[in-house]
Amino acid sequence: MASRRKLKTTIKFVSSELITDIYFRCLMSKEIDEQKVNSLVENIMILNREFILRVNRPDGKDNPKLVKAYFKKLFADWQGAMEKTIKEIESL
Repeated sequence: MASRRKLKTTIKFVSSELITDIYFRCLMSKEIDEQKVNSLVENIMILNREFILRVNRPDGKDNPKLVKAYFKKLFADWQGAMEKTIKEIESL
């Protein structure tokens, strides 16, 4: 159970850091489109909620191999989503 907790904490931390980075960029540059910023923050929060919910519901609780494969896929999906979000933030 501790690794699930650590994974959820990591997801929340990265999400909050990305949102902080977005707002910091807004403060430093006045040329940023507010609608784009709001949509990015909303997207980050949706991803945060989606992945936290996925952590709470693993497939195949009785089979450790299925659980391990599930969490590997979840982590890979999360990393891909965060990389895409980071690219969008850099394009601000």
